[in-house]
Amino acid sequence: NLTLGDMEASKRKFTAENADLLRQLQELESNANLLLKNKSGLVSALEEQKRIADDEAKDRISLLGKHRNLEHEAEGLKSSFEEETSSKENLFRQLNKALGDADMWRQKYEIDGLAKAEELEMSKLKLQARLSESQSTIEQLNNKLTQLDKSKTNLQGDLNEMSTQLDQAQILNDAMEKKAKQFDRIIGEYKSKVDGLSKDLDIAQKDTRNVSSELFRIKNAYDEAVLQLEEVRRENKNLSVEIKDIMD
Repeated sequence: NLTLGDMEASKRKFTAENADLLRQLQELESNANLLLKNKSGLVSALEEQKRIADDEAKDRISLLGKHRNLEHEAEGLKSSFEEETSSKENLFRQLNKALGDADMWRQKYEIDGLAKAEELEMSKLKLQARLSESQSTIEQLNNKLTQLDKSKTNLQGDLNEMSTQLDQAQILNDAMEKKAKQFDRIIGEYKSKVDGLSKDLDIAQKDTRNVSSELFRIKNAYDEAVLQLEEVRRENKNLSVEIKDIMD
Protein backbone atom coordinates (compact mmCIF):
# COMPACT_ATOMS: atom_id res chain seq x y z
CA ASN A 1 0.00 0.00 0.00
CA LEU A 2 1.18 3.50 -0.95
CA THR A 3 1.71 5.88 1.96
CA LEU A 4 0.71 9.49 1.91
CA GLY A 5 4.37 10.56 1.57
CA ASP A 6 4.85 8.24 -1.42
CA MET A 7 1.76 9.65 -3.06
CA GLU A 8 2.94 13.21 -2.45
CA ALA A 9 6.37 12.35 -3.85
CA SER A 10 4.75 10.73 -6.91
CA LYS A 11 2.54 13.77 -7.32
CA ARG A 12 5.56 16.13 -7.21
CA LYS A 13 7.42 13.87 -9.64
CA PHE A 14 4.50 13.81 -12.08
CA THR A 15 4.13 17.57 -11.72
CA ALA A 16 7.84 18.11 -12.50
CA GLU A 17 7.70 15.70 -15.46
CA ASN A 18 4.54 17.41 -16.70
CA ALA A 19 6.19 20.86 -16.52
CA ASP A 20 9.29 19.54 -18.31
CA LEU A 21 7.20 17.93 -21.05
CA LEU A 22 5.19 21.13 -21.45
CA ARG A 23 8.44 23.10 -21.80
CA GLN A 24 9.69 20.59 -24.42
CA LEU A 25 6.38 20.82 -26.24
CA GLN A 26 6.60 24.62 -26.32
CA GLU A 27 10.18 24.43 -27.65
CA LEU A 28 9.12 21.96 -30.35
CA GLU A 29 6.18 24.17 -31.33
CA SER A 30 8.50 27.21 -31.49
CA ASN A 31 10.97 25.25 -33.65
CA ALA A 32 8.13 24.07 -35.89
CA ASN A 33 6.88 27.65 -36.33
CA LEU A 34 10.43 28.80 -37.14
CA LEU A 35 10.79 26.01 -39.71
CA LEU A 36 7.46 27.01 -41.26
CA LYS A 37 8.63 30.63 -41.53
CA ASN A 38 11.93 29.54 -43.10
CA LYS A 39 10.08 27.29 -45.51
CA SER A 40 7.73 30.12 -46.50
CA GLY A 41 10.69 32.46 -47.08
CA LEU A 42 12.52 29.89 -49.18
CA VAL A 43 9.38 29.12 -51.20
CA SER A 44 8.95 32.86 -51.90
CA ALA A 45 12.62 33.13 -52.91
CA LEU A 46 12.21 30.06 -55.14
CA GLU A 47 9.16 31.60 -56.82
CA GLU A 48 11.09 34.87 -57.36
CA GLN A 49 14.00 32.97 -58.91
CA LYS A 50 11.59 31.07 -61.15
CA ARG A 51 10.01 34.37 -62.26
CA ILE A 52 13.44 35.86 -63.02
CA ALA A 53 14.39 32.70 -64.93
CA ASP A 54 11.15 32.93 -66.95
CA ASP A 55 11.88 36.61 -67.76
CA GLU A 56 15.40 35.69 -68.83
CA ALA A 57 14.03 32.89 -71.03
CA LYS A 58 11.62 35.36 -72.68
CA ASP A 59 14.50 37.81 -73.29
CA ARG A 60 16.56 34.98 -74.71
CA ILE A 61 13.75 34.00 -77.13
CA SER A 62 13.37 37.66 -78.20
CA LEU A 63 17.13 37.94 -78.84
CA LEU A 64 17.09 34.74 -80.85
CA GLY A 65 14.25 36.19 -82.98
CA LYS A 66 16.25 39.37 -83.56
CA HIS A 67 19.29 37.24 -84.36
CA ARG A 68 17.35 35.33 -87.06
CA ASN A 69 15.95 38.60 -88.48
CA LEU A 70 19.47 40.02 -88.74
CA GLU A 71 20.60 36.86 -90.53
CA HIS A 72 17.74 37.22 -93.05
CA GLU A 73 18.60 40.89 -93.62
CA ALA A 74 22.26 39.99 -94.11
CA GLU A 75 21.31 37.37 -96.69
CA GLY A 76 19.18 39.98 -98.50
CA LEU A 77 22.06 42.47 -98.54
CA LYS A 78 24.40 39.77 -99.80
CA SER A 79 21.98 38.92 -102.64
CA SER A 80 21.65 42.63 -103.58
CA PHE A 81 25.43 42.97 -103.56
CA GLU A 82 25.79 39.98 -105.89
CA GLU A 83 23.14 41.41 -108.25
CA GLU A 84 24.94 44.78 -108.36
CA THR A 85 28.22 43.01 -109.06
CA SER A 86 26.63 41.05 -111.93
CA SER A 87 25.16 44.28 -113.35
CA LYS A 88 28.59 45.92 -113.18
CA GLU A 89 30.13 42.99 -115.09
CA ASN A 90 27.43 43.34 -117.80
CA LEU A 91 28.23 47.06 -118.15
CA PHE A 92 31.92 46.23 -118.52
CA ARG A 93 31.08 43.75 -121.28
CA GLN A 94 28.96 46.40 -123.09
CA LEU A 95 31.80 48.94 -122.75
CA ASN A 96 34.33 46.49 -124.18
CA LYS A 97 31.96 45.70 -127.07
CA ALA A 98 31.52 49.42 -127.82
CA LEU A 99 35.30 49.95 -127.77
CA GLY A 100 35.75 46.93 -130.07
CA ASP A 101 33.18 48.33 -132.50
CA ALA A 102 34.95 51.70 -132.46
CA ASP A 103 38.29 50.03 -133.22
CA MET A 104 36.68 47.98 -136.01
CA TRP A 105 35.21 51.04 -137.69
CA ARG A 106 38.49 52.93 -137.27
CA GLN A 107 40.45 50.09 -138.92
CA LYS A 108 37.89 49.87 -141.72
CA TYR A 109 38.21 53.58 -142.27
CA GLU A 110 42.01 53.38 -142.44
CA ILE A 111 41.98 50.39 -144.89
CA ASP A 112 39.11 51.35 -147.22
CA GLY A 113 39.41 55.15 -146.98
CA LEU A 114 41.67 55.46 -150.00
CA ALA A 115 39.18 53.69 -152.30
CA LYS A 116 36.43 56.23 -152.35
CA ALA A 117 36.65 59.72 -150.91
CA GLU A 118 32.90 60.20 -150.77
CA GLU A 119 32.36 56.87 -149.10
CA LEU A 120 35.13 57.76 -146.67
CA GLU A 121 33.50 61.07 -145.94
CA MET A 122 30.13 59.42 -145.39
CA SER A 123 31.76 56.71 -143.33
CA LYS A 124 33.60 59.41 -141.42
CA LEU A 125 30.35 61.13 -140.61
CA LYS A 126 28.76 57.82 -139.65
CA LEU A 127 31.78 56.90 -137.57
CA GLN A 128 31.74 60.28 -135.85
CA ALA A 129 28.08 59.85 -135.08
CA ARG A 130 28.69 56.30 -133.88
CA LEU A 131 31.73 57.46 -131.93
CA SER A 132 29.72 60.23 -130.31
CA GLU A 133 27.04 57.73 -129.47
CA SER A 134 29.70 55.35 -128.13
CA GLN A 135 31.28 58.13 -126.08
CA SER A 136 27.88 59.04 -124.72
CA THR A 137 27.29 55.38 -123.95
CA ILE A 138 30.71 55.16 -122.29
CA GLU A 139 29.94 58.22 -120.18
CA GLN A 140 26.63 56.72 -119.18
CA LEU A 141 28.34 53.44 -118.39
CA ASN A 142 31.01 55.26 -116.37
CA ASN A 143 28.30 57.10 -114.44
CA LYS A 144 26.53 53.81 -113.91
CA LEU A 145 29.80 52.25 -112.72
CA THR A 146 30.34 55.16 -110.33
CA GLN A 147 26.86 54.69 -108.91
CA LEU A 148 27.47 50.95 -108.64
CA ASP A 149 30.74 51.58 -106.79
CA LYS A 150 28.90 53.87 -104.37
CA SER A 151 26.16 51.27 -103.94
CA LYS A 152 28.80 48.61 -103.43
CA THR A 153 30.49 50.74 -100.75
CA ASN A 154 27.17 51.39 -99.01
CA LEU A 155 26.20 47.75 -99.21
CA GLN A 156 29.60 46.70 -97.87
CA GLY A 157 29.20 49.15 -94.97
CA ASP A 158 25.70 47.83 -94.24
CA LEU A 159 27.00 44.28 -94.46
CA ASN A 160 29.82 45.03 -92.01
CA GLU A 161 27.36 46.70 -89.62
CA MET A 162 25.02 43.71 -89.83
CA SER A 163 27.94 41.36 -89.17
CA THR A 164 28.88 43.40 -86.10
CA GLN A 165 25.27 43.27 -84.85
CA LEU A 166 25.18 39.53 -85.46
CA ASP A 167 28.39 39.06 -83.45
CA GLN A 168 26.99 41.17 -80.60
CA ALA A 169 23.72 39.23 -80.67
CA GLN A 170 25.65 35.94 -80.55
CA ILE A 171 27.75 37.16 -77.59
CA LEU A 172 24.60 38.32 -75.77
CA ASN A 173 22.92 35.00 -76.54
CA ASP A 174 25.88 33.07 -75.08
CA ALA A 175 25.79 35.26 -71.97
CA MET A 176 22.05 34.63 -71.58
CA GLU A 177 22.60 30.86 -71.87
CA LYS A 178 25.26 30.99 -69.13
CA LYS A 179 22.98 33.07 -66.92
CA ALA A 180 20.11 30.62 -67.50
CA LYS A 181 22.36 27.73 -66.43
CA GLN A 182 23.31 29.67 -63.25
CA PHE A 183 19.62 30.25 -62.47
CA ASP A 184 18.91 26.54 -62.98
CA ARG A 185 21.69 25.72 -60.48
CA ILE A 186 20.38 28.28 -57.93
CA ILE A 187 16.82 26.96 -58.29
CA GLY A 188 18.12 23.41 -57.73
CA GLU A 189 19.92 24.52 -54.56
CA TYR A 190 16.81 26.30 -53.22
CA LYS A 191 14.73 23.25 -54.02
CA SER A 192 17.14 21.03 -52.10
CA LYS A 193 17.00 23.42 -49.10
CA VAL A 194 13.19 23.47 -49.19
CA ASP A 195 13.09 19.66 -49.36
CA GLY A 196 15.47 19.45 -46.38
CA LEU A 197 13.37 21.90 -44.36
CA SER A 198 10.23 19.95 -45.26
CA LYS A 199 11.84 16.79 -43.91
CA ASP A 200 12.91 18.63 -40.72
CA LEU A 201 9.38 19.99 -40.33
CA ASP A 202 7.90 16.50 -40.72
CA ILE A 203 10.30 15.15 -38.07
CA ALA A 204 9.46 18.05 -35.70
CA GLN A 205 5.73 17.47 -36.20
CA LYS A 206 6.19 13.77 -35.54
CA ASP A 207 8.17 14.54 -32.35
CA THR A 208 5.42 16.98 -31.30
CA ARG A 209 2.77 14.31 -31.74
CA ASN A 210 4.87 11.84 -29.73
CA VAL A 211 5.34 14.37 -26.91
CA SER A 212 1.62 15.14 -26.95
CA SER A 213 0.85 11.43 -26.65
CA GLU A 214 3.35 11.06 -23.80
CA LEU A 215 1.88 14.13 -22.08
CA PHE A 216 -1.62 12.68 -22.37
CA ARG A 217 -0.42 9.36 -20.87
CA ILE A 218 1.29 11.13 -17.98
CA LYS A 219 -1.80 13.28 -17.35
CA ASN A 220 -3.92 10.13 -17.13
CA ALA A 221 -1.39 8.59 -14.75
CA TYR A 222 -1.40 11.82 -12.71
CA ASP A 223 -5.20 11.85 -12.49
CA GLU A 224 -5.17 8.20 -11.43
CA ALA A 225 -2.54 8.95 -8.74
CA VAL A 226 -4.64 11.87 -7.43
CA LEU A 227 -7.64 9.52 -7.15
CA GLN A 228 -5.51 6.97 -5.30
CA LEU A 229 -4.24 9.74 -3.00
CA GLU A 230 -7.79 10.81 -2.20
CA GLU A 231 -8.70 7.17 -1.48
CA VAL A 232 -5.73 6.82 0.89
CA ARG A 233 -6.72 10.05 2.63
CA ARG A 234 -10.27 8.75 3.14
CA GLU A 235 -8.93 5.44 4.52
CA ASN A 236 -6.58 7.34 6.88
CA LYS A 237 -9.46 9.50 8.02
CA ASN A 238 -11.65 6.43 8.68
CA LEU A 239 -8.78 4.77 10.55
CA SER A 240 -8.28 7.92 12.62
CA VAL A 241 -11.99 7.91 13.56
CA GLU A 242 -11.87 4.21 14.45
CA ILE A 243 -8.71 4.72 16.56
CA LYS A 244 -10.33 7.69 18.29
CA ASP A 245 -13.46 5.60 19.07
CA ILE A 246 -11.31 2.80 20.44
CA MET A 247 -9.32 5.21 22.59
CA ASP A 248 -12.55 6.70 23.95
